[in-house]
Amino acid sequence: MRDRTPKEQTEGKPARSRESRRHERVIIIEDTHFMAKQRLYEGTIKNISKGGAYIETDGFFKVGQAVTVAGPFEADGRESKQHGLIVRKDNRGIGVKFKKNLS
Repeated sequence: MRDRTPKEQTEGKPARSRESRRHERVIIIEDTHFMAKQRLYEGTIKNISKGGAYIETDGFFKVGQAVTVAGPFEADGRESKQHGLIVRKDNRGIGVKFKKNLS
C-alpha cells in the first residue's frame, strides 16, 4: 500500500469538522475494483477510514446502492473485500460506508 497520511495533516483543515466523523480519514492512492449492480468497475481509493472509503470512479451510481470493494483492508496491508453501501456521490466518485468497520 502507498502512503497513508492523516487528511488533517496534509490539507490543513478537513472537509468536515472532526466531530462529524466517527473515524479519522487517511489519504491513500490505491487502484481498486468493485462490484455494483452486478457489474465490475474500476477506480482509485483516495481516502479511507475504519468505517468507509472515497473512490474516484466513472459511472452512474445511486446513494443506497450495495457495493463490494477490493482494497488494502487487512491490518498488514493485504488486499481483501469489504461490503458496503454508497452514502455519497459527486461528479468525481462515491463515498462508501462499510458494513463492518476495519480493524
